[in-house]
Amino acid sequence: MMHLMDPIVPLDAPRPVKLTVEEFRALDLAGALARRRHAELIGGTIVEMSPQQSRHALVNTRLAFAFDQAIRHRHLDLATMIGPTVALPPHDAPEPDIVIAHLPVRDGYLAHADVALLAEVSDTTVRHDLSTKRDLYAAASIPELWVIDVRSAIVHQFWAPQDGVFTRARSCPLSGPLDSATLTLTIDGTGIV
Repeated sequence: MMHLMDPIVPLDAPRPVKLTVEEFRALDLAGALARRRHAELIGGTIVEMSPQQSRHALVNTRLAFAFDQAIRHRHLDLATMIGPTVALPPHDAPEPDIVIAHLPVRDGYLAHADVALLAEVSDTTVRHDLSTKRDLYAAASIPELWVIDVRSAIVHQFWAPQDGVFTRARSCPLSGPLDSATLTLTIDGTGIV
């Protein structure tokens, strides 16, 4: 915080200001983001996401239902959440499609420490999700990421984050049994896409 008596240091060039998660949340709570359908904070920049198409929404719903059934079947202390904002301080607050979170869930943005698994359903954003989003989640030490390539009916799984990168990965068809790499959880991928 700057005080009145602090010296003003001139900048050699204008530079963008990166918002923090707290500043983003304050804007959200103040209603400044209300006209945006979905907005994320990525690298300190507010990013508006495109509206969900019906195919994306259907896959998202089916995948969330499959995760929820598997969690209930195994009596795990986890919850399936659709589209929560996840706080990844200091400058990121993405809104993944599905999050498997440890219970209990608290108020405010979901803390990254409460995330067990994230899933991004990718219809038109596969490249972005397999690069920018993957790297963001690895840097935040998210235990496991699934990127669902809707058009190819493939699930890309990443886990074991270390030093900002996922050290393990596999891709498999989105059909039949699909095992989580980090949870004792198996879903049936048949009919999701």
